Amino acid sequence: MGLLDDRVAIVTGASSGIGRATALRLAGEGAAVIAIARRGERLKELEKANARIEGFACDVSDHDALAKCVEQTVSQHGTIDILVNNAGISHYERHTESSLEHWRQIQSVNIEAMYVLTKLVATHMIEHRYGRVINISSTQSIASEASVGAYAASKGAINAWSRALAVDLAEYGILVNVVAPGCTHTEMSIIDGVDETESEYFQKWYVGERKIPLARAGTAEEIANAILFLSGDQCTYITGHTLVVDGGLTVTF
Repeated sequence: MGLLDDRVAIVTGASSGIGRATALRLAGEGAAVIAIARRGERLKELEKANARIEGFACDVSDHDALAKCVEQTVSQHGTIDILVNNAGISHYERHTESSLEHWRQIQSVNIEAMYVLTKLVATHMIEHRYGRVINISSTQSIASEASVGAYAASKGAINAWSRALAVDLAEYGILVNVVAPGCTHTEMSIIDGVDETESEYFQKWYVGERKIPLARAGTAEEIANAILFLSGDQCTYITGHTLVVDGGLTVTF
């Protein structure tokens, strides 16, 4: 018996990193998982890794494609129980060198797509009076740094919007929570060809000086474990919460 037997989940940004690990984790616990991502070949690999995973190739900024995905999912499975809004992008640039085009692109993928897909899915969750929505934010929404202003803004918006959404949907038995990962080893940790979690600076400051008390970067699988907890029936009295999964990074000076 799995924790998510007979549940139906949608996971965005599922072709790599946290999204991929989450799709595999939820499917491993018995859920039928619809994995959304742009890279079709990666989705085919996911489908081979677990037969409960079905790939749906699209860009989350394509709202018509999202509507089609939800329609197909409900037609095939009858409902949607779990939504993991994970897809995200970033551009690394100082404010005076940044562009409005990049700002809008980041907001479109990181928060607007979340709004659109959640609205589509919530209609079906309301009908069944059950749902789990998990939005993936970042510790950049809590304590930020230079060069990620647009990204930090989008992640802060996720936290605030999710709190309001949790209140909005509570009467229908729908729980809405946020997982905010810290330094996690994924494709997004590679900046200008360098994996920031393996850089000399990271190893000296975050590991050697224990800016991260656990003295290491997290893994996608560790973030997926937190998402799994918030996705199942073992989570019944938590909503509107931002769960920080960062090895202690944001509690240090």
